[in-house]
Formats: sequence, structure tokens, C-alpha cells
Amino acid sequence: MGISREATILVDGIAIPRLAFGLGSLMKWAPNHAYPLPTDSSKEVAQALKAGFGHINTGDIYTNNESAAESIKASGIARKDLFFSLKLNTYAALGCKGKDSMVESTKKEIDRFGLQGYVDLLQLHFPPRGHPGNLTNREAWRVLEELKDLKMARIIGLSNWTLKDYEDIMDAPDLKYKPQVNEYELNPFLLFDPALRDRHFYEMKQGIVHMNYGFLSVLSGKLPRDRAPALLKELELLSDETSLTEAELLLSWAYDCLHGIVISSSSREDRLVGLAKLFIGDDKVPLQRSIYDRIEKAAKEDGYEGKSFYKHGHMDAAATGK
Repeated sequence: MGISREATILVDGIAIPRLAFGLGSLMKWAPNHAYPLPTDSSKEVAQALKAGFGHINTGDIYTNNESAAESIKASGIARKDLFFSLKLNTYAALGCKGKDSMVESTKKEIDRFGLQGYVDLLQLHFPPRGHPGNLTNREAWRVLEELKDLKMARIIGLSNWTLKDYEDIMDAPDLKYKPQVNEYELNPFLLFDPALRDRHFYEMKQGIVHMNYGFLSVLSGKLPRDRAPALLKELELLSDETSLTEAELLLSWAYDCLHGIVISSSSREDRLVGLAKLFIGDDKVPLQRSIYDRIEKAAKEDGYEGKSFYKHGHMDAAATGK
């Protein structure tokens, strides 16, 4: 029996489109992923909106926001039809000077993208952890609570937070709002990482929706292909059987099995149209659970060690000042 596909997920009665177009993976980088370079993503964003994507995911330190904003405004999309998620920088080394800086950055992006006074989902991009010059996790979360009270954010959440980081928020006696979303890397290999599974189950218990990226790292070459022989072989077989591409199979697995929000992007219009048909349109293609069992079995055989690409070394350096 095929798995039913819901196009949205409800958080506090707000419908979040489960397929998001991410600006982060479109950025160009300096050698060794040292820092992002100015990037024009106007064409890609225009193509995504035309294909039917109604959820845009970005960060205030992304270098393609200006071009993306131009495309959003030029599209004529109504504000009510656009779900916009924004991650806020919390690192002093990257320009965050505390609460006032975070508030001003939020206002700047709201104005830049023409969002009529609010973002739909506002997130802390990384846990600041009280590193030199940074706020503590609780202090940073308190800023988001205040922005929610000011109605500048409808939903507030996190990005790249661990179980340990959650303790600083969830155990705080003055907690006003619980995090509602956490965004982090996930793929079929990492499904078998004990630490990630523990976080996943904790979030399910707390009612925190997960928003994930990085599903296609093994196909794009970001992860070594020779470390994933079982999964790549299985994807090739399944592609022949289903007429779906290997990328569509992995994104279908993420969409149908993780039950959260899936972030993806592409510079190719035909791929965006294909994803929209799979997950947004009326002719969404259901797949059998047995297909996903085969994907997970192969990924487990390959193992989860060394299967995370987005280690964020540049962000770690910014956090600690080293």
C-alpha cells in the first residue's frame, strides 16, 4: 500500500509547506568551504516559485538573499501564499552583537524580502553556547520569545541544536515558549546514528517538528561514493523499477518516512518541476513502504560513520573564535 502524502504540517494551527526551497546550498564558497561568496540566485528562486514551491528557507548571513528577494518581489506571489523561514546568526565573530543585533537583523530581512512585518518561522541558526562574545543558548532563545510576542515571528525554532543544547532551554524556569522546529542534516545513513536517533525521539516526544537537509550528499559527491556501495546499488535498481531518479527516491524517502519538513534546491528547472509534481501537485506519486525498507537496509549496511557532510567547521571556528 502506498504512503499518503500531506503537503503541509500543522504547527500551532499554522500550515507549514513540507517541501522547502533552501537558499543555503545555492551559495558559492571560497576554497575549503572557508566562507561564502556573493551569489546570484535570482534565477533559481524564480524557477522554484514558478514550479509551485511556497516555502523559502534562508539565513540572515546568506550571501544570496538580495537576489532571492528580487525574484520573490518580481513574482507577484501574495504574502499569504508564501511561507518564509529565516535563521538568525548568533555568533559574534560573524557580526552578532547580542539582542539588539538579532532584532535589527530580523527587521532588515523582513524589509528586504517585503514580508509585511513578520516571518513565518524564525530560528536560531546555531546554538551560541556562551562562547566568547556570544549570548548563552537561553539568552538567544529569549530574543526569539520576545520577537514572537512582538508578532514579528509566527513560529520560533532552532537549527543544528543537539540534545545537550536543548537542556539550556527546556530546563529553564522562565521558559515562555518551547521550540517548535529544529533544522539539521539527515540522510538514510544517519538514521542509524544513536545520537541522532535519541534527538529525533526526544523531539517527537516534545512535539518539535524536524526540518532536514542534506539528503542528496552521496549523489552530489559531497560524500564519497565508495563509502556507500550498497545504497547506490539499491538506488540504481529502484530507479529502474519505479522510473524515478535516484534523487527523487531519496527525497521521497525523506518526505514519507521522516514526517517532517524537507529542504531541497536545484538550479535546474526540470528537477524543480519534477519535485513539485511528486510532493505538491494533485498527482503526487505514492510509493510502497517496501521501497523505503530497501533503502534503509542498504544504508544500514553501509554504516553511518563518516556520513555527515555538513560539519560546519567554519561555523565552529566562528563560535569559538579560534
